[in-house]
Amino acid sequence: NLFVEPETRARVVVDQRSGTIVMGADVRISRVAVAQGSLTLRVEETPVVVQPNPFSDGQTIVLPRTSASITPAPGTGMAEVDGSTNLSDVVSGLNALGVAPHDMIDILKSINAAGALHAEFLVH
Repeated sequence: NLFVEPETRARVVVDQRSGTIVMGADVRISRVAVAQGSLTLRVEETPVVVQPNPFSDGQTIVLPRTSASITPAPGTGMAEVDGSTNLSDVVSGLNALGVAPHDMIDILKSINAAGALHAEFLVH
């Protein structure tokens, strides 16, 4: 009578023909530098420590706080992506700038080739 939830591997699926990108919730990116065209990508992780009330049975925990910003600035060079970044933050920032899906796929391929994408990367 024990419920066991199997661990699923994080996965990113890309369809180059249609420009579709589908990713799971557990996809993470390690520290990496990214430069593409005139885009600058900055992802910062500032964890927050939460402590329980005095004399309570609670535990001190660390909660992640990720902020992602992408700005079109010519000549700024490479941008650094800090470790343990959620891929959805990076993709949402690229979407906010209006980056074309094919350019986004190229960026994801490069991050994967650098070994910084912690997920199974499937290209169709």
